[in-house]
Amino acid sequence: MSRSYHTLIASLPPLPPHFEVERDLISPPRLEQRLRMLEDDDAAVIDQWTSFVIWDRQPLERTDEEVIATYQKLMREISNPTLRVIIQMRIDTRTIISAVRRKHAGLPAPIGVGQWVQHIRRYYNEPDFNLAGRFSWISEFNQLLSAGNAMGAQRLLFGTNYRQWSRMAERFTFSFEAILLYLARWEIIDRWTSRNIEAGRARFESNLKETLGVYDQLFQ
Repeated sequence: MSRSYHTLIASLPPLPPHFEVERDLISPPRLEQRLRMLEDDDAAVIDQWTSFVIWDRQPLERTDEEVIATYQKLMREISNPTLRVIIQMRIDTRTIISAVRRKHAGLPAPIGVGQWVQHIRRYYNEPDFNLAGRFSWISEFNQLLSAGNAMGAQRLLFGTNYRQWSRMAERFTFSFEAILLYLARWEIIDRWTSRNIEAGRARFESNLKETLGVYDQLFQ
């Protein structure tokens, strides 16, 4: 059945071309209120995205088995192609960050999770794991990490993801996919505006350590 998303999308403030703004254009409670316009099955897909964001933003101490199981379960349950792409790209970024971090620490290549694990292991000793053509941000991220510039590294990753979602959003207008890509970009803005420079540096360094810790045994 064809559905109209015009009313919902028209009620959302346009997102800026860049994520670096001083405040959210729409508050979380107001955004949640707008999303109540969705039908139940669409709302269920949004819940899958929200659950992933909570899992990804607020990692708990997990065993390697739990990380793999959670990821595999998530990908089995998600049927929306756009949401699968969004989450897959976030997982790929997370895995690459871990690999870069481990290489800096002189640790062995990862086995990890995601679609690039075997490629990273095969080209672990090559510059940027031979992935620079697909992930052009790896080299700059490497340099920022080496310089101890956590805030710059975080800005780089946020900007990379934000541009990816923006390019994807150009293909959609008043559709459910447009809503998903709006939420993916809004989440980046929300993360950026919810912390100052010092808090951002501390959180990002903590996330890097958490990522390394999560895969400490898995990457051996």
